[in-house]
Amino acid sequence: MRIELAGSLIRPDPLVLRLETNQYFYPENYLELGYTHFEVICIGGGGGIGGGIDTANTGTLIRSYGGAGGGGGFHRVRGLLSALPTDVYVEVGIAGIPGNEHSSNPALTSDGSDGGHSAFNGTTCRASGGKGGKRVQSNSLTVTTQAHGGDGGIGNRTIAGGGAPGGLAGTPSPTGPYIPGTDGTDGTIFNNIGKGGGGGAGGVGRYDGGTYSFATAGGRGSYNPGDTSVYGPGAPQSDDSSSGADGIIPGGASGAKAAPLNGLPTVFGQSIGARTPSQKGIVILRLTAE
Repeated sequence: MRIELAGSLIRPDPLVLRLETNQYFYPENYLELGYTHFEVICIGGGGGIGGGIDTANTGTLIRSYGGAGGGGGFHRVRGLLSALPTDVYVEVGIAGIPGNEHSSNPALTSDGSDGGHSAFNGTTCRASGGKGGKRVQSNSLTVTTQAHGGDGGIGNRTIAGGGAPGGLAGTPSPTGPYIPGTDGTDGTIFNNIGKGGGGGAGGVGRYDGGTYSFATAGGRGSYNPGDTSVYGPGAPQSDDSSSGADGIIPGGASGAKAAPLNGLPTVFGQSIGARTPSQKGIVILRLTAE
């Protein structure tokens, strides 16, 4: 008996696409190359830090920080290329930006902006961004600033937040002891849906170098102690070099890694405790022929 097989038996090697901007993905282009399956990871953007009080060494001399934003959520999905529509819209979550600061009036500060969601084909794969950190609501050494950290994002959702809770600000004291705040919570992961870490709460110091309420640390993102392939580490609080106060900058929260698809240790969707925009999200797509 003679058997003849039509077509090629050569399968293309796996292909990883890093999608960093909003765009369309066209499955037909890759079906024609012999690819049959896709696996995609979406990570949302990190939330921005809240606005604080910066007296710039005048008046009350106070330097206080808003809370850090939450880290972006994580979602991982696998499926058939042929089951996708003709054109697949890809959204990449923007980074949250810092809230407004003021020299003396807390009413003129603002919360950090939320990180944007990332999505592949709408609801097929999606992950929300972290909530922005809360603004400073007092210019005082005896009243809590309420500069709480933002909640992390979560997979399979587009509305910001839903992940690990942010840290809570303490109550400062000029004589001590002050009432300490709490750290941002670690985000967990279950069934390929991960939570971003909660942002750290802001601290209070003065330009004389004194610290009157320490900031708190940010949480880890999508953390599973039995499988650390996708988790991102949170950050501790840090010193403010301009005022000389120790430990008043909140720790940023973490998003996640796409290591199962791209094999790299890069973390996406982190929030930043300093006065800079946080990290944007990402969509990583891996195509295979099976």
